[in-house]
Amino acid sequence: MAKTFNPSSVIPILTDSMRQWVQSVHKNLNGALDLGAPASSQPQDATINAGVFTQFMKGNGSGILVRIAAHGLTGTGAPYNWPGAGSLAIAHGLGRQPIGFKLVDKDKAVDVYRTAAPTAQLLTVQPTDITASVTLYIF
Repeated sequence: MAKTFNPSSVIPILTDSMRQWVQSVHKNLNGALDLGAPASSQPQDATINAGVFTQFMKGNGSGILVRIAAHGLTGTGAPYNWPGAGSLAIAHGLGRQPIGFKLVDKDKAVDVYRTAAPTAQLLTVQPTDITASVTLYIF
């Protein structure tokens, strides 16, 4: 894939807002997308999923990463656990209605599906197996 033209040579003739936009487009089109990062150096699950990150900082993408631990699994550091029955409402903090979500990590064969229309505050989901721990990217 070809790289975009580096806008540094035209920066002096651009307005501040145009400069910020051009630099942002250049940076993102050239592979600087960051969907999130671990919240600290050691936010890792200490249980059966040892080494898996459980808490995340928002990246420069428009979504967030959320870890959901298996039902009844404690000591993971994950902000959510699957309930014994029914759906889980995740307070996503995006400030807008999410477009969707992707399952980006799982410790066993599982699917996660939406059980209600998402809102600007909540995404309500349910797994096919409550004994699985997963990480979702909500965008």
